[in-house]
Order: sequence, then structure tokens, then C-alpha cells
Amino acid sequence: MGNPLSPMIADLVMEDILDQAVEAVPFPIPYIKKYVDDLFLALPEDKIEMVQELFNGQDENLQFTIEREKENRLPFLDMVLTRNLNQAITTEWYMKPISSGRFLNYRSLHSFSQKMNVAFNFAKRVYTFSTNSRDNEVESVIRRQLLINDYPNTLISRVINRVKLRRQEVETAMEANENRPDEGETVFRSLTNIEGLSQQIIKTLRREYPTRIATKTTNTVGAILPPIKDKTDNDDQSNVIYKIDCNNCDGCYIGMTTTKLKTRISGHRSNVRSLTTLREAGHTNSDAAIISIREKTALVDHTAENDHVFRLDDVKILDRTQKPSNLPILESCYIYNTPHTVNKRTDTDNLNVVYAGLLHSITNLKRTRTNNQNRTNVNITRTNHTDTIITDHTTHE
Repeated sequence: MGNPLSPMIADLVMEDILDQAVEAVPFPIPYIKKYVDDLFLALPEDKIEMVQELFNGQDENLQFTIEREKENRLPFLDMVLTRNLNQAITTEWYMKPISSGRFLNYRSLHSFSQKMNVAFNFAKRVYTFSTNSRDNEVESVIRRQLLINDYPNTLISRVINRVKLRRQEVETAMEANENRPDEGETVFRSLTNIEGLSQQIIKTLRREYPTRIATKTTNTVGAILPPIKDKTDNDDQSNVIYKIDCNNCDGCYIGMTTTKLKTRISGHRSNVRSLTTLREAGHTNSDAAIISIREKTALVDHTAENDHVFRLDDVKILDRTQKPSNLPILESCYIYNTPHTVNKRTDTDNLNVVYAGLLHSITNLKRTRTNNQNRTNVNITRTNHTDTIITDHTTHE
């Protein structure tokens, strides 16, 4: 569980066991299909128990159970398979009795395109798996399940019509044997869903680049529920953006590290110690040895220039990411948006003008909110003070 290799390893194990079991069966199995660990077999009725014993004998840790057809019907994955009199198989969409029928709710904090995709793909699955149902029966199933998840009736009708139209287009293309033209390489990226902003960015990117953008929400289960695992100490965290304040002025240093934070801070301490050793040996800032150390980081450069001391024992983590490739852009954003940084301005030279504009807007928005909050607090204080004076005056009279 949790390992990206687990599904592939599980599938390989199942393939190996299935090959051995099929070879052990003394007659050819008329029909067999596998999906991960679910098997669908057609067997003579008097051979079912024998085949089950042969399958269970391959590995004592893996035991198979059997579900027989009832009234020529058998559920398999999201379908019910029906065996007709002519031995042909037709299918219907199937949902387990214990299923609540809940999926992405229409009132959730996801983008509208995600909700539409969920509804469309659900409707497409129901149509695809229902080979022996009339269209009105299929539409009734789709409408009922989407209403459970608060999708409006008008939107459900749009989804159903869209699925029908897409099916007709696919059938027409197959009959004409048309091949989809090569549209070139498309880049896929994800973007946090921000109402009123994300869609504008997506439209701009679509006009300029062959890019497909998928929006995502930050309101995840992991953000709501407390973590089950023990929290990793800040010193042991990696792929982070960190901030170190200067003890002698308002300046601060912002940096990034792909290694553990304590390893990176140890490097800063080593640079400061080397600077101190050279100073004690009589070297000045114009000497080559000190110039070489000052070029390593803006932190040690500020220390050498102003004889200031940074709070290396009080490092703050500003942000973290699972992708180390995101660190440079995150660092540039924090340097750009943080006042009084000692970082060199060249650290933000590679920041695209689009990001710079957005960060400037965010800074102005934060400043406006802070000013409004301060004015509100002042008004509350004045109101409370006035109430006190009136009360005192009334009491005196």
C-alpha cells in the first residue's frame, strides 16, 4: 500500500498465478477474463469446484472465492452480465447494494469543468455498459444518480445530450474509418482552482500554447483531517522554502533546499564560521578569501558587509513541495513578495512578468485588507470608548 510499484507487482503476481492455474486445469477453459484480481470464467457446472481447488492450490496465501450466476445473470465490476438463450452476453450498468451512489458533489469547491467531466464520464459509463437497455431506462439511471449528488436537472439534460452526440460522432467516424489528425504534442499541467482567476489563465494559455490545464482544489481530505503519521520535525523536512531573520536589522534571508533543512542550515553555519576565522586572522572584506565566501550566499554576504548575525536557531519554513523542480519559482515568488530581504535582486530576474504582475496584485490586496482591518479596529475602539463615557456620565447624573 502506498508504493507506486504495488499495482504493477500485484498484476504480475496475478498473471503468474493465472498462467499456472490454467495449465493445471485438465481441460481448456472456454472463456476467461481478468481485471487485477477479479476473474470472469465460463465453466462446465460440474467442474466448478475442481477448478477452484486448482486455483487455490497455487499459493496458500491467495485464496479465490466463487460467485455463480443467478437466473443467467452475474455481476462483474461495474456491469451485470446476462447470458441469453443463444449464449450471447449482454450487459447492464451495475451498482453494489451497499453503494451510496455518492461521487463529486455539485456544491463542492471544485471547478465547474471538473464537475462536468465527472458527470459526463459517469453518463458515458452507464451508456457503454448498458447494451440491452432502452435509452429511457439508461437516462433514468443517470438522472437519478446525478440528482443524488445535487446536479441540476438542466445540467443533467445537457450531459445526456452531450453523451448522445459524442456517441453519434464516434459511430460516424468509425463507419468512415477516419483517423484523428495529429495536433502536435500537448502539454498537460495542473492549476489550483481560484474562482474568477483560474479560468482566465486557462483561456489565455489555450490561445498561446498547446496546453491542457486540469484544475485542482486545496480543500482536500488531507487538509481537513489531522495526519495519522507522526509529524516530521522541521529540521528533517526537505524540498522546502525557508526564511532566516537578521538579529540586528529588519532584513531576512529566503532560501530553498532539496536536502534536509538541518543539512542546509549546517552549511550556513559553516560559511559564517569560515568568515569569522578569516576575520580573526586579519583578513578584510577586500581580500580574495573573504570575497570567495561572500559569493556563496546572500546571507554570508550580508553578515560580512554589516557585521550582523542571523538567527540560525530560529528558521521558519514558508512553503514545501513534492516536486523539487517547483522550488526555484517558489523561492523567486517569496523573495519578490517579502520586504527587506537581503537576497540579491538577480534571484528574481527569471521570474516571468505574468507572475510579477500577479504577485504585485496580491501584495496590494493584502495591504488593502490590512488597512481596512486596522480602520475597523480603530472604529471599534472609539465606539467602546464612547460607550464608556456615556455610561459614566449617566451614572454620575
